[in-house]
Amino acid sequence: MTDTNHMNEQKSKRITFDISLNWLTDNRGILTSNDVKDTIRVALPPAFGGEPEQWSPEHLFLGSISSCFMTTYLVFAKKFGFEISHLECQTVGNLEMVDGKYVFSSVHLYPKIYIADKSFREKAIKTMEKTEKYCIISNSVKADIIYHGEVVDEKHLRFDKALHSGTVQTN
Repeated sequence: MTDTNHMNEQKSKRITFDISLNWLTDNRGILTSNDVKDTIRVALPPAFGGEPEQWSPEHLFLGSISSCFMTTYLVFAKKFGFEISHLECQTVGNLEMVDGKYVFSSVHLYPKIYIADKSFREKAIKTMEKTEKYCIISNSVKADIIYHGEVVDEKHLRFDKALHSGTVQTN
């Protein structure tokens, strides 16, 4: 949901998302969705005997929280009428054994919002607070989610698809 009008329209509606998982081999599979062009390969993480350098369900769990923070932040930034020059977010999840099973006990998000115009600082901070409150994925998780947000008053080089071609675009 990247359009604030959609948020208003969908307050009372049920929204459904679906994905399909197909096992490939060993401890690996592939995620697909009719709504998405790309696929994601997933595997058991090395911590549980899987192969290194593969996306795991644990990575995707953290990625869901982090990317939901980003998309929610961008919706609110648009609604509040300001632009950012960059957003980055390191996310760290802690697994613990609780009642004989592993659970994510806490997730720490370290979002860093770059703004080129210092006059947007208060809006950027307010937007971070709103994002923390309304992020759908974070609100659906039972682990403690701790935010360590920072707003940086400087223009930042933004990496996008051009990163793969060796060029960098600035905002």
